[in-house]
Amino acid sequence: MLEDSILKEKRRHNLSISVKSFYLAALIYLALPVVIFFAGYLKIHWAILFSVAMIGAVYLTMRSMKKDPVSLKESERSITINPSYLIFVIVLIPILLYWGGVSEFGSCSADHRVRYAILNDLVEYKWPVIYDFSTQQNPTVAANLGSGSAAFAYYFTFWMIPALFGKLFGLMAARIVLFVWTGIGLFLVSLGACLIYKRSSKMLFFCLILFAGFDVIPYVFNRITGTGTTWEGWTDHLYIHSNFFQIMNVFNQSIPGWMITTLLLLAPNGRSIGLLGGLMFCYSPWATIGILPMCVCKIIMTSRNTYGETGKSSACKPILKTLLTPQNIIPPVICLVLFGSLYTANPNATGADGFIWNFYTPLHLLKDYIMFILFDFVLWFILIIRKHKKDPMLWTAFITLLILPVYKISIANDFLMRGSMAPMFMIGLYVVMFVTDNFEMCREKKLELKKAIAGRLVLILMVIAAYTPGNYILYSSLTSYPMPFTDETVIAEKDLIGSFGNIKHASELKTVKNQFFVYDYEDSVFFKYFAR
Repeated sequence: MLEDSILKEKRRHNLSISVKSFYLAALIYLALPVVIFFAGYLKIHWAILFSVAMIGAVYLTMRSMKKDPVSLKESERSITINPSYLIFVIVLIPILLYWGGVSEFGSCSADHRVRYAILNDLVEYKWPVIYDFSTQQNPTVAANLGSGSAAFAYYFTFWMIPALFGKLFGLMAARIVLFVWTGIGLFLVSLGACLIYKRSSKMLFFCLILFAGFDVIPYVFNRITGTGTTWEGWTDHLYIHSNFFQIMNVFNQSIPGWMITTLLLLAPNGRSIGLLGGLMFCYSPWATIGILPMCVCKIIMTSRNTYGETGKSSACKPILKTLLTPQNIIPPVICLVLFGSLYTANPNATGADGFIWNFYTPLHLLKDYIMFILFDFVLWFILIIRKHKKDPMLWTAFITLLILPVYKISIANDFLMRGSMAPMFMIGLYVVMFVTDNFEMCREKKLELKKAIAGRLVLILMVIAAYTPGNYILYSSLTSYPMPFTDETVIAEKDLIGSFGNIKHASELKTVKNQFFVYDYEDSVFFKYFAR
């Protein structure tokens, strides 16, 4: 009796999360900044029309989960979140974000020189943000820009809610809200991962943050041979970054990108996949490229589950029924036209581009490509494929990663770095599920010797791969605090630019001009027809 009462008391404090409730929370999180962008940036008629369309698409998505038995059953599937898990993630997430440099409270990577300026300008300037070059106080910058003006263009949707708070309460409030908003997003990602795993697990979330390729192997090899290298930049043009490094640099893309990937994997039907793709484009045009094949795969997979098998003469009928829904058509069209016209208003933003063989000699390309696919994801894929060999989504993710290196866009190759986000996150999630299973297995007292050895080997592989993000975490944690024993003066990354409308250091001018300024913006499609 006593044991039963204790068990009931524990259950009373547990939280039940269903796929449907997670879907609703995640879609609100993703769609709300987009609606704020519509309201703040667009002409009133476009703002009302697009906002109604986006809100309606979210409503139809939730409604579609009740339309057939398969969708209803899957959407009602739930997991139990116990208090210890909640405490673990609620404590860990702020620490990770602080060490990751989010909101620039701790140590920051170089990318935060523009991250800080983006939030600052969205707070301080009227929307749409237009820069008058006469406000530049640095003489070198002012002389280079001359007279005139430019508009601000970038994928800045993630900052809309913090910027709105900033307009009401100031920049510091905006930075605090950005930190909290990012934390909420990472928490939702953790819940989505647990729903895919079908139970909550602190180990799962911990390993997901530490997931990376086996970068340490080529890194050590290059160091021994005297080749200049960084922890993850050990090839000339092919990169995939670890999850924590993405938090450090592109939290504005990775947090929504990971969340949309979990929504795609959990989608009970294919009637709203277009909404997910459209939302992804609002946050990261690059990540949209990598998730598109997975979206197509999901629509094909779920169409037959929803409408049943058909004869050969009507094999495409279930797919068309799934595809031709308002939430599959309207949101991606709106987002592609609207945000596409904003992103392409600056033709200089991408920099170098072309087929990858234009940047290599044949032998060098072959060496880099083999090393890249082998150490970044093929070894992990070999580890998990036996368990998921019948999963079309995994095969689609794998093939996408094999193909993405064919083309390069931007000096840093954003096409691959960010385009790989969704397929790599899926493979990483399957890996950490496998690692967590083996961790739990190793905790069992009665194990066959063969299984015990195999389980420990898997954990060792995870530790080896975690070397790279572990180094980033260690570096960030140490440099986020004052070092009283050093006399070295270092300019914080957030202070190198400050504002695109008043660039502090002339060395940053080229980056700002190429990536964020739109000249002759009055003639661009977005600013001529859509912007207020």
